Amino acid sequence: MDAADTGIHGDLHPRNVPTEAGACSGVIDWGDLAAGDPATHLASTWMLLDGAAERENALANDGPVSAATRARARGWGPAPGLVRLETGLADNPRNAAIGVAIPGRIRSET
Repeated sequence: MDAADTGIHGDLHPRNVPTEAGACSGVIDWGDLAAGDPATHLASTWMLLDGAAERENALANDGPVSAATRARARGWGPAPGLVRLETGLADNPRNAAIGVAIPGRIRSET
C-alpha cells in the first residue's frame, strides 16, 4: 500500500459508502477515480469509522502500510473533515458532526 501512485476513489465519504447491518456493503460514485497518494484513502478511515480498533483493522486489511504513509494519512485526515464541517454548518448537522470528530480521532491515535 505504499506505491507512489495508487488508484484512489477521490471522494470517499459516508454518502459514498453504503452500509448494511452496520457493515460496509460497497463503494459508489467513482467519478473522481484517479491515481494518487494511497495516504488519501487511509485518511478516510478517520471519517468513516468511529472506533480506533475499527480503523486499525481497516488499515491492516489494506496490507503493510509504512510509518511514512500513515503520517501522510494523518496529515490528509483533517481536509475532508473541514469540508464536512463547512457544509454541515450550513445545512447538514451529520456532516458537521463528522467534521468535528475527525481531528479528535486523529489526535487519539498519535
